Amino acid sequence: MKKIFLIAFSFFISAQLSAQNYIDFTNHYKSFRLFEKPSIELNYGSSGIKLNGTANNLANAGLIELKLGFTTKRKSYFGKDITGYENRYFFVGNASDKNNPKSKGNEEIKNDLWRFGFGNKDAYGLKLGSVEIMPYNSNSFAWSKFTYDNGAMTTEADKNYYNDFNDVFRFGSVTEGGINLQLTPGFSIQPQFETAIIFPRHLFGKQLMSSVIEMSGYYLIDNFTKKIMRNAPAAGTFVNFILKNAYEFGFYQLRKDKMNWPFNSAAPMRYYTYKLGLAFTF
Repeated sequence: MKKIFLIAFSFFISAQLSAQNYIDFTNHYKSFRLFEKPSIELNYGSSGIKLNGTANNLANAGLIELKLGFTTKRKSYFGKDITGYENRYFFVGNASDKNNPKSKGNEEIKNDLWRFGFGNKDAYGLKLGSVEIMPYNSNSFAWSKFTYDNGAMTTEADKNYYNDFNDVFRFGSVTEGGINLQLTPGFSIQPQFETAIIFPRHLFGKQLMSSVIEMSGYYLIDNFTKKIMRNAPAAGTFVNFILKNAYEFGFYQLRKDKMNWPFNSAAPMRYYTYKLGLAFTF
């Protein structure tokens, strides 16, 4: 019970930081009228798996994912062709070598991962006639259950590393950058790149402080890009996308050896995935 309380409390603190960002985000729109609609997103991609400190030959996984959520759009003060976009969602997915047609079979270690969680993506959209381009950034919490063929591991040390994750749900986080290309109202194609980390253990204090550091930097970037949007709305749409995703990828790299960087902690399991998604808004 204590562990559940601590995890819930860390979510609350992170949510408060995100809410502050969201409140600032809404101040730049002409109206509080929400165009909130249900949405369904289907994704497929190829995942690579890494865990620093091990020498392994884990097969690349094919990821199949479903997202269910609500999408909101607002008109923007930044320009008549600029919109605000937000999507809040629940997701479930499976990443397995069985889903990857390029798997080499017995030459690589078989693995499988099931995950679920919830997240939020936001963007500024640029209208080009009937087409709308929305380069976005998203952040999610996830619980993942990883299994692998431990009989194929070559060393006991590697087995010990992976057994911390094997056949049990572990907490982690997911960041994603992509372009929501709305071809017609209600239908979008989304090329995406995702990075995910899975913690071998949840260390509440260190994880909370690491998240506070991350979200503080993200908030500063968000305010910086808003100033760019005031002077160059079209260019700012893409600067916002580039800076936020570069920042998140930098944090992903910093955490490859320390899951709660900058604090001493174990290395997390890391997934990086190239995906293509189809989104439907009703």
